[in-house]
Amino acid sequence: MQRDPTAAGKRHAAQARAARPQFVVKDEAFTTVVEDDTLANATGRAMIAGIAAPGQGELLKPFARRYFQAIPGVWARRSSEVAQSVVIGLYPHWDISEQGITAAEEFLSDPEVPPALRRLVLEGQAAVQRSLRARNFDADG
Repeated sequence: MQRDPTAAGKRHAAQARAARPQFVVKDEAFTTVVEDDTLANATGRAMIAGIAAPGQGELLKPFARRYFQAIPGVWARRSSEVAQSVVIGLYPHWDISEQGITAAEEFLSDPEVPPALRRLVLEGQAAVQRSLRARNFDADG
């Protein structure tokens, strides 16, 4: 960031920091994204991309439960655009397991989940289900 103090440089730095494969880094970035209502939209999207960096599934597993706990508040407090970015971007796609699918089912069992939020979670869950089927198919082949 010191070499590039532009808005784009700051976003890239935020993404790079959040991408580091350390639990404390992920924890801080995740907390910022879901709790800091003053976070700039572009910075939040960059941090989400860093948090969900490929190849860090095991490191991210503890965040699946936190995701389902946090998204109702994000949905209630944030604009539609920001809430959708958080809900879609932080969906625990890294948890390709029956437990990951069940966590979504448990969240969706609440009749108070707003329809638009329900749809986004269902889409994330469907993607994980497809990934799990593909993984199981490959393992059997």
